[in-house]
Amino acid sequence: MPVPEGFEPLDIAKRIGRDLPDFISHSGPVYVREDARMPQLGFEVRPHMCNPGGVCHGGMMMTVMDTGLAFILHAAMDTHVFSPSISFNFDFLAPAQLGQWLETTGTCTKYTKRTGFVSGQLIGPDGPVMQASGIFRITERMVAELPANTA
Repeated sequence: MPVPEGFEPLDIAKRIGRDLPDFISHSGPVYVREDARMPQLGFEVRPHMCNPGGVCHGGMMMTVMDTGLAFILHAAMDTHVFSPSISFNFDFLAPAQLGQWLETTGTCTKYTKRTGFVSGQLIGPDGPVMQASGIFRITERMVAELPANTA
């Protein structure tokens, strides 16, 4: 399946000047499309992303939603500070099949100096496969200032 127009490979380590890959790079490939309104993450469901039942593993969908909603929070704040997730609610609405393209959509409901509230969906070709809401801790540390991963 061709990657939809506007999506580019997501390389979080490269974005923050790291040499070592991060968790999502081992799970993907995952792609990002950024515009002035709302960034989106997307991926094609590949065999290594599937559970024994042959559909996309819930952990993969949760990983992409966690990261995708953080991107939406950063866009709303117009900054990229370290903002680990505090709490998440995920609802699985439909199975995502092998070969399908899924992408995030969402909105930042509110953010304060220390907390961000974001909700969204993971959309497949037949509509939403997951809905999620998350609460993020907003720190004062810029992402590029975080200590490097070590092997």
